[in-house]
Amino acid sequence: MKKVVNRFGNKASGMLLGSLLGALLSVTAGVHAADEIPQAVSDQLQQMVPGNTPSEVSLTPIPDLYLVRFGTTVLYLSADGKYLFDGQMLDLEARKNLTNEAISKARVDILEGMDESAMVLFTPSETKRTLTIFSDIDCPYCVRLHAERETLLSAGVKLRYILYPRTGINSPSYHKAVSVWCAEDRAAAMTQAKAGMPPEDKVCENPIASQMELASAFGLKGTPHIVIDDGDVIGGYMPAKKLLQKLGL
Repeated sequence: MKKVVNRFGNKASGMLLGSLLGALLSVTAGVHAADEIPQAVSDQLQQMVPGNTPSEVSLTPIPDLYLVRFGTTVLYLSADGKYLFDGQMLDLEARKNLTNEAISKARVDILEGMDESAMVLFTPSETKRTLTIFSDIDCPYCVRLHAERETLLSAGVKLRYILYPRTGINSPSYHKAVSVWCAEDRAAAMTQAKAGMPPEDKVCENPIASQMELASAFGLKGTPHIVIDDGDVIGGYMPAKKLLQKLGL
């Protein structure tokens, strides 16, 4: 555990709450409570983030310590509402990082709650595993990974692309992403764009901006950012053959 904050009364607590508020997205679901939540915990959460419902509040293996999750942000709050812990919880006997497991589960829950119509899909004849990839059309390593898509597809890996222009809204990459999204055949348009052929300029209602926010909540620092169907993450390019090994295919 890296920080202990008493009643949120210092500079560190302000920084932490700022980070937490930045992670509160529309993908946050209603509270999932595995145990009865003490009133002190509920009251403190309302003070911390008024008007926002946590995705999950559940008792940890440590007595009187609750896991609190907003999206993919995991914190721990004491049952009396006095102490907030920001850090990793390790089960030394089982040799597990319980915080990482909670975050992986959160990624799975969020992605399972997304409609695939908001993604660019490449689907094999038989799906054995699924990769969700935050991808920038102009990213060289994204281009390299996409060029190996047939190796993944032939092994039964479904590819679900979320468009993430790294250079931001209204950049050339952003406009390419919008044009791909608005194309009649998004998959074909993305493949052509990644091959260096600019897509036909098109504008329509699109989810690119909201997906950029989602990428931030997923801790994206670069592209490609690959989320495996078990919630594990690969931050960066990995050759298709190594990806298949990691997936057990």
